Amino acid sequence: MNDEAKSEIALLAEKQLTAYNNHDLDAFVACYHQEVMVLDADGKVTTKGLEAFRKNYEGMFAKGNFGATVETRIQFKDHCVDLEHWHRFRDGEEKRGTVLVRYRLRDGLIGTVQFLR
Repeated sequence: MNDEAKSEIALLAEKQLTAYNNHDLDAFVACYHQEVMVLDADGKVTTKGLEAFRKNYEGMFAKGNFGATVETRIQFKDHCVDLEHWHRFRDGEEKRGTVLVRYRLRDGLIGTVQFLR
């Protein structure tokens, strides 16, 4: 898919993934709306607001040693869904997993992110 065909939300999903993989917390958080909501697989709000969102990631970004790749990205209107493979190193041990991540656009930024595990 060329950049011209990518929706605004797909471009934001790509931008935040790049910041994530570069361990750039400021650039990562800049992709999200001030009133961002993080939902679990059941739709329950686990984090609300940019300050709480940032705090959730501060420790991980400070330690580094993590990353993710997107195998498949589907975009439709103001939604984007990524099939994401992630990895992290904790206490000398590598952990890996796969998650489906849904993003929704709000006022030109990511307003909702839902992790479907």
